[in-house]
Amino acid sequence: MTNPPLTLRGSLSQLQRAVAKFYSQLQQRFEGNYLISGMWAAMGHDLQAQVESLKKLPPSFWQSLTDQEKELAHAAEMLPPPNADRQAGSLRLCLAQTIELEEPIILKIYAPLTRRLRRAWTELALDFYVMVKAHIARVAQSVQLFSGDPALGQRCVLLLQSFEKEVQEPPEVPRIPSKKRPKKAVPSKRSAKKPSSRHVRAAVKKEAVRSRVKIAKRTKPLVQKIKLARRRARR
Repeated sequence: MTNPPLTLRGSLSQLQRAVAKFYSQLQQRFEGNYLISGMWAAMGHDLQAQVESLKKLPPSFWQSLTDQEKELAHAAEMLPPPNADRQAGSLRLCLAQTIELEEPIILKIYAPLTRRLRRAWTELALDFYVMVKAHIARVAQSVQLFSGDPALGQRCVLLLQSFEKEVQEPPEVPRIPSKKRPKKAVPSKRSAKKPSSRHVRAAVKKEAVRSRVKIAKRTKPLVQKIKLARRRARR
């Protein structure tokens, strides 16, 4: 009989506890070195704090992840369960395994969760963001101090930068197709063509002639009346 699929919260909680157990196993393996053992213990405490932080999120937040729930739950379930007892190796190999383990969790699960938290739950988002960022910084510091491998240190720096970029990236806004506006009528070349100065002068001259003719027609009867008046006066 197959077990029913876990919810996102259940899958994530199970994964976090498995990683915390992984760090506890490494702590026991290096218990002869107080400094190294304390480093693994601190990483385990980081994971336990992450579990408690996600427990404080309201049910409405998990309900808002309906579109992403399957994808995030699948990403959590597909990660191989970490087990420090299966692979005995040097400290450098253990730190390399830590990066291999943490990288997909941080980029594929924590970054989308934190970005979604920023939309509505500001304080909770800030708490979880600071918590994850501090854990990445702890891993990077441990790698730089104890691995002796600059490539691993650079990988931790890139992990922190990628997490910052994914978290700070604004959510995609769906594009609404704009309505096509009716094209404005373009004036024809004939109507838009300005008259030349030659045509303007000819039109002005023609209008002046018309005005003179009108004035002449109006003044002619008046002259005739004046002449008639003079003739009558002489008589």
